[in-house]
Amino acid sequence: MVALLALFVGCAPTPASIKFDGDAKVSVNKLDQVDVLKATVLDAEGKAIEPQPALTWTVSPDSVAKLEGAKVTPIANGEATVTAAVGEVKNKYTFVVALPDKVEIAGYTAGTAWPVGQSAQLTATVKAGETALTGETVTWSSNADTVATVAADGTVMGVAAGMATITATSGALTSTVDVTIGDAAVAATDAAPK
Repeated sequence: MVALLALFVGCAPTPASIKFDGDAKVSVNKLDQVDVLKATVLDAEGKAIEPQPALTWTVSPDSVAKLEGAKVTPIANGEATVTAAVGEVKNKYTFVVALPDKVEIAGYTAGTAWPVGQSAQLTATVKAGETALTGETVTWSSNADTVATVAADGTVMGVAAGMATITATSGALTSTVDVTIGDAAVAATDAAPK
């Protein structure tokens, strides 16, 4: 019986590599936990070992992200390395944390004015450092709807002469621009938003 057990153990495939499902770089823009990549331990012939041996996971540095069970928790902007290991066999991937830290508004140059009744399209870009993020929700508001209104898509309409502050908000981040509305006598060539 002991001899049979020894023979069986001796025939067990030896882990040669670890393969991840998915890209070798994972980027997140929120503080939500993310599952570690699905990993498969392969033998020397590139075949999946059955049953799969347990993997040991680590994340470094822990100032960027930390490991909680089989999930990675983002902590601060930066890059971390997630490593899966079984014995001496290892593989790793990059975990990029790019948390939004500002909103930039484009479409209007401060100090210019445009006529009542004219509209301008403002755009807001949510960024992590200098990296523009996609899929972020932005809401718009005006502090003086009697002077200028702003639609959900960022279109500002001049209602009456005066100044209004237009605000773009994404989560806890805000950015503002003060728009000046002139009157119908202002030349369109001088007043057009830039």
